[in-house]
Amino acid sequence: MILTEGGVPENEPGSTVRLHDGRALGYLDVGAAEGPPVFHFHGHGSSRLEALVLADAARSAGLRILAFDRPGIGRSAPRPGDRLLDWPADILEAADLLGIGRFAVQGMSAGGPYALACARACPARITVCSLVSALPPPAIARRSGPLKRRLAWWIASLFPRYLRRRLRQFRPDGIPTREMINARLMRMAHWLGGEDLALMRNPAMLDLMARTMTETALQGGAANRTEIERLARPWGFRIGDVPVPVLLWHGGQDRILPVEAARLMAGRLRQCAATYYDGEGHFSVLVNRSHDLMCALRAHAR
Repeated sequence: MILTEGGVPENEPGSTVRLHDGRALGYLDVGAAEGPPVFHFHGHGSSRLEALVLADAARSAGLRILAFDRPGIGRSAPRPGDRLLDWPADILEAADLLGIGRFAVQGMSAGGPYALACARACPARITVCSLVSALPPPAIARRSGPLKRRLAWWIASLFPRYLRRRLRQFRPDGIPTREMINARLMRMAHWLGGEDLALMRNPAMLDLMARTMTETALQGGAANRTEIERLARPWGFRIGDVPVPVLLWHGGQDRILPVEAARLMAGRLRQCAATYYDGEGHFSVLVNRSHDLMCALRAHAR
């Protein structure tokens, strides 16, 4: 096994750029090499490898997808005191280093807030913002969806120390074994809805999900734990202030982030074109509707 400078295995595809403060930012480049660029931000507990499900659709649409590991995940070095609003500066620097001027941003699930933060901070560089099964702001999450889910968000906001203890149980340090990951996926399968269930029966998709979950834990669980704490607090900006067009995609059978929250979020965004798929779940929108996503992004690139 080949290791990077930080001791991270290189058995999975990807590259890095070196930021001005010396940190490495890992990314995966797929799709059409000369196409309009889309910066993809992965979901919680995932990594840059998530973009592999978009590769064929991106190539067909003539788009270039660059998926970035967030600090402390995969090939990206940790950033002490990392905040949501620090992400746009890292992305702009990475774009400059890669010779990219304007680009689209896309956030999957917990990657949605990072895409919105970029669109809010640097609208002159962002052509469009795509949100796929996206996490809503905490104020919306606390007021939408099933009672149990709303209660969890209230507890996270009111009792941060309790949240921190629970996260240590859920996201311990150490690289999980494949058996541990498979057990976690099977637990998820019991309560997923819509087409997510079909994905869980697809060996190729299960393998890719296991790879992303392994990659996210290569440097321990700290980055994923602090991400939940970060996104459960106010984000530092109002989504209604995002000045660029937003494409929102959500499954009607999403049991991780219920569609009611997505509808509320769409209503607060300034320029939002929302698409809801009745039969899709949380993960299945990105997989099953990848051609829709890529074609819409390509239309904005034109």
